[in-house]
Amino acid sequence: MNEEKKYIGFDLGAESGRCIVAVLKDDRITLHEVHRFTTHTLKLGDSSYWNVNAIFEEMLKGLNRARTKFGSGFNGIGVDTWGVDYVLINKEGNDIGNPYHYRDDRTDGMMDEAFSVIPKDELYSTAGTQSAQYNTLFQLLAEKKNNLNLLDFSDTFLLMPDYFNYRLCGNKKAEYSIASTTNLVNPLKRDWNWNLIKTFNLPKNIFPVISEPGTILGKLLPSIADLVGLNNDIPIIATTGHDTASAVASIPASGNNWAFISSGTWSLMGIESDKPIINKDSLKYNFTNEGGFNKTTRFLKNIVGLWPLQECRQYWNEHKQEFNYNDLTLLAARQGLANAWIDLNDSRFLKPGNMPQKVLDFLKETNQKHENKPGFITAVILESLAFTYRKTLREIEVVTGKKIEKLHIVGGGIQNELLTQYTADATGKTVVAGPIEGAGVGNIGAQAIATGAIKDIKELRKIVAGSFSLKEYKPINTKYFEDNEENYDRILQS
Repeated sequence: MNEEKKYIGFDLGAESGRCIVAVLKDDRITLHEVHRFTTHTLKLGDSSYWNVNAIFEEMLKGLNRARTKFGSGFNGIGVDTWGVDYVLINKEGNDIGNPYHYRDDRTDGMMDEAFSVIPKDELYSTAGTQSAQYNTLFQLLAEKKNNLNLLDFSDTFLLMPDYFNYRLCGNKKAEYSIASTTNLVNPLKRDWNWNLIKTFNLPKNIFPVISEPGTILGKLLPSIADLVGLNNDIPIIATTGHDTASAVASIPASGNNWAFISSGTWSLMGIESDKPIINKDSLKYNFTNEGGFNKTTRFLKNIVGLWPLQECRQYWNEHKQEFNYNDLTLLAARQGLANAWIDLNDSRFLKPGNMPQKVLDFLKETNQKHENKPGFITAVILESLAFTYRKTLREIEVVTGKKIEKLHIVGGGIQNELLTQYTADATGKTVVAGPIEGAGVGNIGAQAIATGAIKDIKELRKIVAGSFSLKEYKPINTKYFEDNEENYDRILQS
């Protein structure tokens, strides 16, 4: 890889998006963030939506800035996003309505309705997917119940990265890693689960052909190229479209006895497997099987990540207590161990709102100490996350029969060094943190493999290890988490 290659990656998260230019040369990847922006939402009445047009405008700004700094020629463009949400397209190729946000409460009760059609264990055995009310299946069932069922007017169903790829190149195609977040794929065939689609009476015709990560979809539309000043021969590549799949592709790991956490608004914790893992234990512990690069499976659990802390910070900042995340982490460190915890799976912590009060309410309800102080509340959230990681890692070892030796953490959450140390302490494992922009790196890496600049995933991970600074954390205070495990479990059961 001596010849310089340049790629553009869009990494869109639930809170913010980034346009990244990666330069590949001499077996090194160098990242340049050229644009960072809010992933815009809309609140209309009681409903929450994504403002995809505003997001796409930000993407165009990113392309323009990439051209300004790096010229008009690139070797590829790819998009990764959060999972489950979708846009409906009509026969004319236009959006139908605003796409719902996965935190919208229209899916309340939809899981029970689904399980009345097909029992939970049967659904899991055929889809292999963790049941959560925000899953695409339950969103589509809510769509059907709507007075104006937009599915009746739809020609194509596109998940978020597929939608933005369509806006860039005009090709309406699904990518497997993002499709696997829907609860509507067959993980053994890596295709839509047509039997499930029929069972729930969803329109078969709207589901596009699924391609594997690393598929070249077409070229940048001339209209877009002219608008932003780029060449119109740039390939648009269906990279690992789910941000977690991209993050896992970037992990500089070797061997088989490692687990991962993709840490951000959500924490996604699991292992990389060469095949789906679907059994009674994986159902019991609510694990999911999602697609990865090179036909791998990400066997993982979705965990509420730093979302509660993000919501707390937003609330405090709106009420004249200005904090950045470093401020809150420092306050938590000064506070010391909180010795109080919340159940992050409690549904109240999924919804926006006065999060500090929600934390305090939970602590009061479970007869724990409660202090209305930002440092204390931050410590409670971070310790609760660490305990959740401890519990999840043990479940992974039970289900897979593997003894995990090392834990790799990627994503923006590794900037919270207190949480990363707590994670090493709670799990008793050596933690390797990095790269921070894991999803962006994996996005670019998949593009480079698709275009022949990098041979395979093994070579990509070797290049990542030599391109980015990694930090290792050893367990220091495992005793605290061992001594309090029974107390934490009692809180979960109360």
